[in-house]
Amino acid sequence: MIINKTLYPVPRNVAAISTMQKQMDGMLEQLSSGKRYNTLAESGQDRLHSLNLRARLSRIEGYSQSIKTVETRLSFQTNALDRLSEIKASAKGIADPGALGNDGLTMAASGGIAQNLLREVVDVLNTDLVGRYVFSGNASDTKPVATYDALMHGDGVKAGFLDVRTERQMADGVANGGRVDTDASGALVTLTEDGDHPFGLKISTVTGGTAGPADSASPAGARQALFDFSTRPAAGEEITIGLTLPDDRSKTVYVTLKATNETPPPAGRYLTSDDPATTAANFRAALKTATDDLSRTRLDAASTYAAADAFFTAPGEAVMRHDAGPPEALVADTNHDRTVQWYRGQDVGPDANPRDTVSTGIDESTRVGIGIQANERGIAELVRGLAVFAVTDFSENNQDRAGQYEGLVATQRDRLSSTRASREGSIEMIAMEMGLASNTLDKVKSRHTQYDAQLNTMLAGIEEAPVEEVAMMLMTLQTRLNASYQVTAMVSQLSLVNYLR
Repeated sequence: MIINKTLYPVPRNVAAISTMQKQMDGMLEQLSSGKRYNTLAESGQDRLHSLNLRARLSRIEGYSQSIKTVETRLSFQTNALDRLSEIKASAKGIADPGALGNDGLTMAASGGIAQNLLREVVDVLNTDLVGRYVFSGNASDTKPVATYDALMHGDGVKAGFLDVRTERQMADGVANGGRVDTDASGALVTLTEDGDHPFGLKISTVTGGTAGPADSASPAGARQALFDFSTRPAAGEEITIGLTLPDDRSKTVYVTLKATNETPPPAGRYLTSDDPATTAANFRAALKTATDDLSRTRLDAASTYAAADAFFTAPGEAVMRHDAGPPEALVADTNHDRTVQWYRGQDVGPDANPRDTVSTGIDESTRVGIGIQANERGIAELVRGLAVFAVTDFSENNQDRAGQYEGLVATQRDRLSSTRASREGSIEMIAMEMGLASNTLDKVKSRHTQYDAQLNTMLAGIEEAPVEEVAMMLMTLQTRLNASYQVTAMVSQLSLVNYLR
């Protein structure tokens, strides 16, 4: 007869064995998967920490993807700016003050070189990254610059740069004495502006004569210079007239005429006489020759630059066209009804920062701005400088080419001078700002890499099951389970007969 084993809790032991079997199954699964928990519900109190860590890692991954996108765009922009800097150096090279002394080769070739460089600038400014233009500000789906042919020759309906230049040179009186008139009456000679307008030559200073504001003999608002030859000037006596040009009224060019007794008088001199009227007539002729020469040379160059300023506009500027009036003036072609629009991307105006047009968050509180507009001042200045050389005739058929070249060189070297490199919107400043953005990206990217490693280590400590630890626990559990099996088996065989024996 078998005695019931009520003194040994077999059911409880069987339940413990079942629990240990489940634990062993769980540990075997941890050993195979490497994960401490199979479901989020199993993680218990670690659940909140795990979710927070994963959320932060997800944000870092998003920022890292943004950094990669910005780095790609930035590399395209940097390469383009490097090339623009090289073209700028070439543009300064064709404006060589010594070109007139080397058989005119540099001067003769400068027009063709400028055309090729301008074509390349247009291509560079129209750089796109998978269909997104990098010099259009935030309007990256818009091609920023018109084609070379449209810029120079128009589109068949609207005027191009050549048309605007021709119009401006007519308004400035390039072929008509610069819109200043000379007259002689008895012993008096007058030099008079032909009206109150922004075109042509303007009288600035006079040394050796008398200059004054408008009077009854000159148009309202115009200036007039008067020269009195009642007394015969001594040989070598100078009269100097300062005249301003339409591209920059703050600068003055000078016409100097000297009295002489030589017959015929050399260039830049006038023959004096005991007859005041004869001296005055000779001075007037010399003065008219000088102003006509100045108009065909320096004024021609200045008028071309003024046309370039009006056509290749910078941020916030409107294209300015000649209006015959009255009153005669420059008027804005605000909607580009008459003129080809050279830049067609986003224009934030002169008071905003183009960098902010394309801004990307790369960390919780860090953003980088990498927007660039093709019409920023430094880029627009380069385009203007190449355009004025590209449209000027430096062939041997142009007898005034030396004077025109000299006028363009003086302006070109000033506008592309390294002294302007620190100005806002210069190519150098844009490149520097892109370099700062790249440096910021590198630093934040490095910080994200470090944070990512740290957070993943913390997450691994919560979610991952160490192989060595699990293996040791598994061995311990296996030992306990084997012992439980043996004890349970032994107890199940107990009987009073076995006990009495």
